Amino acid sequence: MLKKLLLITLFAATAHFSQAQTFTYYPFNSVFSVASNPDKPFWADFRFQMNSYFSSLSTEVTPMFNVSKGERAKFYIGAGVKANFLNYLNPDASKQKPLEGYSLNFGVRTYPIQQLPGLQVVFELSPYANSNFDLGVFRANLGFGYNLSKKRKK
Repeated sequence: MLKKLLLITLFAATAHFSQAQTFTYYPFNSVFSVASNPDKPFWADFRFQMNSYFSSLSTEVTPMFNVSKGERAKFYIGAGVKANFLNYLNPDASKQKPLEGYSLNFGVRTYPIQQLPGLQVVFELSPYANSNFDLGVFRANLGFGYNLSKKRKK
C-alpha cells in the first residue's frame, strides 16, 4: 500500500510540473492515468500499471480524440501503445523488446455531480493485442477521475 501511495504521489508531482490536467484511477484494473486536458479535441493519456513488480512496469501512451460533447458527457476514441522499457534489463536477449502491445480505446467521461465539475466517472472498452498479434483481450475499464482545471469547459 505504501508503494502505491508513493507512486501516485510521484506521478502527481510529475503531472503538476508538466501541467497535466486530469488524473484517473481504474480500481478494478489497478491502473493510474495522467492525461492532458480531455476537454480539448485532441489529448493524450499516460497509463501506469499499479499492481506489478518493478520488473514489469508497463506504461501505455494513448492519443485520444473527442468525437461527441454533451453537457454531462464526452465520448472519445483513441489508439495506444503499451511499452515496458525495463525489458532491456532482461538477460534473455529474445525478451528485450520494450514494445508489449497495441490497443484501441472507446470511452466516455461523464460529469455526474454538477456541484463538483472536475469529478469524472470514466468507462472505456479497449481491445488489446500483444506485439506479435497472437494474443489479445477485450478490456473494460471503469474509473474515477478529477480534472484539475478550475472550471470545466463545455
